Amino acid sequence: MKLYRPKSFLILLLAGFVFVALPLLAALAGAAYFMYKLAVQSTQAVFWSADSARETRSLLEQLVEQERQARLYNLFAEPENLESIRKNHEKIREILSSLASFPFAEIVINKIEKLETEENDLFTIINDPSRKKERKKALDRYREINFLAQEIQEASYNLMFQETEKLQKEAFRSQKMMLWLTCILFLVSLLLISIFAYLIIRPIRQIDKGILRLGEGDFVTPISVSGPQDLEFLGTKLDWLRERLAELEKEKNKFVAHISHELKTPLSSIREGTGLLSEEVVGPLTAQQKEVVKILTSNSRLLQKLIENIVNFNMAQARHRPPQKKHFALDQLIVEVVQDYKPILIANNLHLNINLVPTSINGDRDQIRTVIDNILSNAIKHSPKFTEISMTLKTDLDKALLDIKDSGPGIPEEERSKIFRPFFQGQAGLKGRVKGTGLGLAIAKEYMANHHGTIEVMPDEGDGAHFRLTLPIEEIP
Repeated sequence: MKLYRPKSFLILLLAGFVFVALPLLAALAGAAYFMYKLAVQSTQAVFWSADSARETRSLLEQLVEQERQARLYNLFAEPENLESIRKNHEKIREILSSLASFPFAEIVINKIEKLETEENDLFTIINDPSRKKERKKALDRYREINFLAQEIQEASYNLMFQETEKLQKEAFRSQKMMLWLTCILFLVSLLLISIFAYLIIRPIRQIDKGILRLGEGDFVTPISVSGPQDLEFLGTKLDWLRERLAELEKEKNKFVAHISHELKTPLSSIREGTGLLSEEVVGPLTAQQKEVVKILTSNSRLLQKLIENIVNFNMAQARHRPPQKKHFALDQLIVEVVQDYKPILIANNLHLNINLVPTSINGDRDQIRTVIDNILSNAIKHSPKFTEISMTLKTDLDKALLDIKDSGPGIPEEERSKIFRPFFQGQAGLKGRVKGTGLGLAIAKEYMANHHGTIEVMPDEGDGAHFRLTLPIEEIP
């Protein structure tokens, strides 16, 4: 069964606010309920206390009045006294009935019932003319009845304290319940916040990862976004963009491969022709003609190198061919690269200071050679005549560090984060003796990444640019 997907991110966000607010509303409702319950109980306790005190006080007054009227009736036998006794009897019955409804202890209820029985018996004796002889002796029973009434009055006062204590216990219990309810609802709120945070953040992270993969040139991994329908639609669009970029990447690779092949054919003819002229196969050359042939030879080599850079960069980005790694001596490879540049160093009056520690690494020899070649050629291109270029190879635990430093204008701080981008040329590159394509450092970075190494620009320590290559060292088995 497919889970419900909200139609928009806004609906999901609003639903999150609503669900997270529900425990808070429940806590407020619980607090209101407990407060209402305590208010009702406290009001009831106050009324019980006041009413019981009033009723017991009235009971004593009625009993005193009834006793007075009974004694007068016993002496004078006036009908008015007997009528007052009857009225007092009715009021006493009402009071006792009201007191029986209060939450007294069972012993107090028994006293109320006993008082009612005693008062009824006494009233029967007083009201019966045939029992005149018993009346005087019966009047002494008012002392016992009054004593019971006083005990009931004292119980009514105790009822006030009992209800107050009961109210305190109920308040404590309500407070404890509110504390537990608050803790439970707080955990529920945290759970809901976590759930909705995950539901909200997950599609955003998926979109972010998809965009990062596109920025890194990964056009193979599909982009899938799960969440609200509008974000899923955005994920579909991103996946369409990925497929489109993959198609364009394939077309670009085909174009670069085709144009490189087409350029190499006439270039080979030019180089062969300049070679024949330089060897004077077609006849002797004058000094000026030799100078022109020399310029043609130099520029044809430069053009060949630029074409190779474009092809190498295209291969490095495509990554169709994994590095052919094997163990080799890095210091010997550096010496071989330097040998190729000796004529250029001599022609530009540049001094190369080399300090190499014997080091062996496991990697693609051709790719590492291209990296060193590109960095050294840049150092030669940007170094003024009669200056020095230094190359230092050393080891640091399980890493090989190659530092190449020239005496040129250096790299401005604002350009250091851009120089490894394809086709980027800083101000120093535009003012150099020979304008390049801006691909050398980009290719170097790709090849270093293939070897899990790094290439970085070190902080300024004076004039010139300072590059550091870091490569992992693997022990030879």
